[in-house]
Amino acid sequence: MASPRGGALSPHEESTVDVADAAPFLSAYLILVGLVLGSFINLAADRVPRGESIVGPRSHCRACGRRLNAVDLLPVIGYLIRGGRCATCRAPIGVWAPVVEIVSGACMLAAIAWRGLWPGAVAGLVLVAVWGSVVTALALRRRAAGGTP
Repeated sequence: MASPRGGALSPHEESTVDVADAAPFLSAYLILVGLVLGSFINLAADRVPRGESIVGPRSHCRACGRRLNAVDLLPVIGYLIRGGRCATCRAPIGVWAPVVEIVSGACMLAAIAWRGLWPGAVAGLVLVAVWGSVVTALALRRRAAGGTP
């Protein structure tokens, strides 16, 4: 194989992965990032209206206090595996948890499809940030009106 400058490829050029070849994997990774950010949005929307920290304590069931494990924390999949309930006390989690995560992942997917990989990733992060702000603001408003976030 020839180098763009002519001659043989250097070891660095031979091992370089073309971004176009990696685009499907990078896109999937960025969508996963969107889902994980959606999970964080759920945490913020639950804790901020209560005046709790978003840093600690670790995520737990509000009904029984059990710390959530790795399966519980998987965006969307954890909800489906647990049937939308706590694994210990069977308290319902609520349908909005996976909806927020799915919308966050969909924001990343739509932005990547619209703008391309890297501009789309930036646009997707902006969309997810706006979505997170809206969800958290709505939770604050609901809490102020006397409801639960």
